[in-house]
Amino acid sequence: MSVKNLHSLINGRWFIDKPYGHSLLPSLFSILEGKDVSIKSGELEPEIFISLKKSNASIIAASGFDSGNNDSEYVAVINLKDPIYKYNQECGPSGTKSKMQGMRSYAQDPNCIGVVLDIDSGGGQVSGTPEFYDFIRAFKKPVVSYTDGLMCSAAYYIGSAASHIIANKRADAIGSIGVMVSFIDFSGIYEKQGAKLITEYATQSTEKNKAFEELLKGNPDLYIKTELDPIAEDFINDIKAVRPGIDPLVFKGGTWNAQESLDKKLIDSIGTLQDAVNKVFELSDTGNSNNNSNQNKKKSMSNTKGFPVLQGILGIEGTGIATISTITGKKGVQITEAQLETLEANLAAQEAALTAANTKATTAVSAVTALEGVINTAVTTAGLEKAVEATATTESKITLLSATVVKYGKQSGAIITKPKAEGDSFEEADSIVNAADSHNDAYNKA
Repeated sequence: MSVKNLHSLINGRWFIDKPYGHSLLPSLFSILEGKDVSIKSGELEPEIFISLKKSNASIIAASGFDSGNNDSEYVAVINLKDPIYKYNQECGPSGTKSKMQGMRSYAQDPNCIGVVLDIDSGGGQVSGTPEFYDFIRAFKKPVVSYTDGLMCSAAYYIGSAASHIIANKRADAIGSIGVMVSFIDFSGIYEKQGAKLITEYATQSTEKNKAFEELLKGNPDLYIKTELDPIAEDFINDIKAVRPGIDPLVFKGGTWNAQESLDKKLIDSIGTLQDAVNKVFELSDTGNSNNNSNQNKKKSMSNTKGFPVLQGILGIEGTGIATISTITGKKGVQITEAQLETLEANLAAQEAALTAANTKATTAVSAVTALEGVINTAVTTAGLEKAVEATATTESKITLLSATVVKYGKQSGAIITKPKAEGDSFEEADSIVNAADSHNDAYNKA
């Protein structure tokens, strides 16, 4: 066991199911006694397997698979069947840092279409677990979690980040969502050996290690409130983010079998490891990635179609917009966040312009309506109602009024004197203009 990791095992905060943690104590005591508990490389079970897309294809160890000479699509099956640690342990299991590095290599292989996490673990360290959860959520290819044993605490935290969770019907326990602390107070051992542990703090350091010191004194409330509760809250919030509709009862830290877990929405289905592999192929075929960003790397394909107006708005140069993804090979259009912002701003500007145009149109309609009223009044005043058809347009009414003005403009002027009878008719007196005068010839001939 590497000394640099020993402290984290003795005095660490844990996402772990307690019975599972107790099962690890013999190994811990052996380490403290200086015994060699390391496992020879030949005794280690392979951590990564490969499943090819063939009917009834067997899952083979990755060590026997040459991806460089293989052009078939495959699923990487990664084991999580030990306590969860952040860093590699000489006694066997690799840490979450190494697991992530291995998954990165498969993310870069165009023939690997996704990953299955084959989980049988009761949990482990807090350190490194949320980071692995974030890594899986952002993984660019489908990830499916599977368990036929334990998927508890840190193991469930990690597994929940997958896009789908499958449990074998005989799975032992799923859940144990919570956090605990486990540490050893060595002061009694030191004193028995004649050593005395003295701890002092600087005058300014009144809050340093306060929660831990209170815990040593048998007062755990401060430590629970300031150290454990925030971690548990993050754990619960992260599960809620990926498991909508999950039964709130699971956040109390209990565990359940497969069917109960399905009922409480801890998992998505009951099946086998092969079902988990098949699910990855299914998600890949539909173009899904683990974070639904449709960025699975498959055979390069492309097709473009002209959308000149949209291209202009988005600032896309070239002959058109790609309508088949160059990454997934699926039909559709990919658009960046910056392009979405440009499109949003342009649409907002267009909406504002349309609102202004509608306002102007409303004003214009009101003006036209008023003008039509004036023209209709003029037609009535001129006594042209009978000459105007009921369906006559405003333009025809204006033309008629214009013609009438021209007609009357050519006639002699007259003085209106008195009515010749009751009513609206008037008789004309002698014209004040002699139409026969020579100076009116030009007008008469017009």
